[in-house]
Amino acid sequence: MTDTPTAEQPLAGIEVVELSTMVTCSLAAMTLRAQGARVIKVEPVRTGDPMRMLGSQKSGISALFHNCNRGKRSLAINLKHEVGVEAVRRLAARADVLLNNYRPGVMAQLGLASATLRQTNPRLINVAVTGFGNRGPLHDRPAYDHVIQGIAGITGLQGGGDSYAFVRMLMCDKVTAYTTAQAVTAALLARHSTGEGQHIDISMLHACLAFMWPDGMMHRTLHDDDVLQMPPISESYQTIKARDGAVAASILQDSHWEAVIALIGRDELRTDPRFTTLASRFLNLEAFSAVLRDGMQHLSVEDIMTAFEAADIPSAPCESRDSVTENVQVQALDILETYVTENLGKLTSPAPPVQFAGAATSLAEPSPCLGEHSREIMAELGFTTGQVDDLLAAGKLGIG
Repeated sequence: MTDTPTAEQPLAGIEVVELSTMVTCSLAAMTLRAQGARVIKVEPVRTGDPMRMLGSQKSGISALFHNCNRGKRSLAINLKHEVGVEAVRRLAARADVLLNNYRPGVMAQLGLASATLRQTNPRLINVAVTGFGNRGPLHDRPAYDHVIQGIAGITGLQGGGDSYAFVRMLMCDKVTAYTTAQAVTAALLARHSTGEGQHIDISMLHACLAFMWPDGMMHRTLHDDDVLQMPPISESYQTIKARDGAVAASILQDSHWEAVIALIGRDELRTDPRFTTLASRFLNLEAFSAVLRDGMQHLSVEDIMTAFEAADIPSAPCESRDSVTENVQVQALDILETYVTENLGKLTSPAPPVQFAGAATSLAEPSPCLGEHSREIMAELGFTTGQVDDLLAAGKLGIG
């Protein structure tokens, strides 16, 4: 590796090999790419990652795929053939990190067991991401985001009571992806001290239950009989409907409540025992929310925001998915990058959110066509031009 790490690109010189489909490992690997690593994505020859064809798309590349695979190289090869396995072995022999999200046992069946790969390359950090973990009655079941939302209790939290509702995005996939990326950098730090890589197991179920636990599972944290059970903090958050939009706010402190009383002209609420303290407001959230709803629905967003800003109440106008890109704060931070690629044309994606040494970084790079880099990667691995041509003719290798 000749790349030299810098403050802005701390993972420069690190090579990541990704064997995966869908979001978890793809987004984890792209997060590492945004921090300077080089990433090779290994995909099936004919179809590639199924994510390529999900949702809005152009030229055979979906927006979802692009948003999880920017800046990578693609090797399309058949892992059911010995040459595919050999190619991955050679990649693992030189790589720093290998990620996969196959079901438990699949890598061993392919002849790519973690112990085997790390015997050849002891510095390799091998990460296996699964849906339900590697033991238990569900360990070999397929897992998708909404399935994990269900079993982790997230749908119960969203629905409330006896109803269930999904978070309407791939939350569990993304939580697992960022958990994976953090685990990789921790393992790289450990390797810096020990010189040795390691095997890491991460399940979506574990990552997402741990993610939900701090606030969503407070009621299952403390067990003694004298515990005063309170609703989750998130239930106190308010989406206040105005006559021309809505405001997201967190009205917690007594000073916040005083400002609300003044805004809605309800002086009698100052002595209402349901609302005199933070604890009482938490215990009477339904009535508290009704006061806010009835008192502010005739006001404008500007009226509410002016009062809330004066009282230093955490708040912001609610944006739609279509309007958020025009928000002045989003624009001030240069969060979004708009650029042009050959296959997808003009597009917008977020810049990497972490600013190392205070410097903004960019990931305004294309996502790869299926097998776009197969020929050059195979050459790097020592396969001759004739061998590559034979593999292409036999359908064991794909070139984008």
